[in-house]
Amino acid sequence: MVLKTEICRFSGAKIYPGKGIRFIRSDSQVFLFGNSKCKSLFHLKKKPSKLGWTALYRKQHKKHAHAETQRKRRRTISKPINRSIVGASLEVITKRRTEKAEVREAAREAALREVKERIKKTKDERRRRR
Repeated sequence: MVLKTEICRFSGAKIYPGKGIRFIRSDSQVFLFGNSKCKSLFHLKKKPSKLGWTALYRKQHKKHAHAETQRKRRRTISKPINRSIVGASLEVITKRRTEKAEVREAAREAALREVKERIKKTKDERRRRR
């Protein structure tokens, strides 16, 4: 079962159902206070940031428990992993990586030439059939 708790406008403490004081100002603004101490200090126009027991004071002076519960963020370091890809084994990949750019470019040009020749042959064969 979940209880709908509200927060005190002065101290910042939780107010459980059936507890606390509700004050409605003449401009229809609603204020909820945890107890009469909070209500009277609010009416005396005291600043909650100057009272050591309020949540606002604790937050401003870095005494809130939230800071303790935060974990240190770990940086994820991506390490390069060498794996084989479908159609190429790890040995082939490492071999290609180590060879020079000129060799790779020459192989690429040779492959392109071969493909172009094959296309040219098929076009010539189609022309002869007609």
